[in-house]
Amino acid sequence: MPSILVINPNSSCSVSDTLKGILRPPTEFHYDYFTGPEGGPLQIDSVTTEITSAANCLPALIPLLDKYDGFLVACYSDHPLVHCLKEQTSKPVLGIFQASVLHSIALGGKFAIVTTVKIWEVLLNDAVRAFLGSETLFVGTFSTGLGVLELHDASADVVSQKIGDAAIKAVANGASVICLGCAGMAGMEEAITKAVGPKIRVVDAVVAGVEILVGLIRSGQQ
Repeated sequence: MPSILVINPNSSCSVSDTLKGILRPPTEFHYDYFTGPEGGPLQIDSVTTEITSAANCLPALIPLLDKYDGFLVACYSDHPLVHCLKEQTSKPVLGIFQASVLHSIALGGKFAIVTTVKIWEVLLNDAVRAFLGSETLFVGTFSTGLGVLELHDASADVVSQKIGDAAIKAVANGASVICLGCAGMAGMEEAITKAVGPKIRVVDAVVAGVEILVGLIRSGQQ
C-alpha cells in the first residue's frame, strides 16, 4: 500500500493532532505523521525557527526515507526542510505552501494568503515571487496576528473573527481564491466562508499537498 509521511516540523503535538483529525487518505493509501523531535521550536514564526526546525528534523527523517512513497512538509513557508529532503531522495517531496499556490493557480482568478503573524506577510510575498517568478495572479498576504498555537488555544470566536477580518482585506484587494496560510489553520475554511461568502474559494494547503502527492504517486512518479 502506498504511504505518505506528513511532516510537522515544529515540536507541537497539537498541530500534528489537528492534521490527523482532518486528513482522510484514499482507500489504497496510508498516511503517517511525524512531529519535530523534542527540543525543536514549538512554533515556526521566523527564518531562524525555519532553519532550526529543519536541522532538528532532518537526522530523524533520513532513516525513514526508504519507508514512504512521498513526503509532505506541513509548514506554510518556503521551508528549508523541503529542499533538504529533496537532496536526500528522488521521491516526491512537497511543502504545503507550494501545494496551495499550485492549487490556486489551477482554480483561476487571483489568490491571496491568510496567515498568522505579521512577519509572514513579507516572507510569504517574497516566497510567492520566487516560486512563480511573478506576482500577476497574487494579491498579497494578510495576517491575523495570531501565532500558530493561538489558533487552537484562543477562543474559537476570536480565531474565526481574526481569520475572517484578514479574508475581507484579501477580497477587497481582488482575491477570488484564499489559501489557508498555516498548517494550524487546516479545517478552518468556514471562518473565511462566513466572512466573505461561498463564492470565494478556499484552499486548505495541507489537503492540497496530500492530494498532489497522491496524484504523483498514482502516476508512477515515486
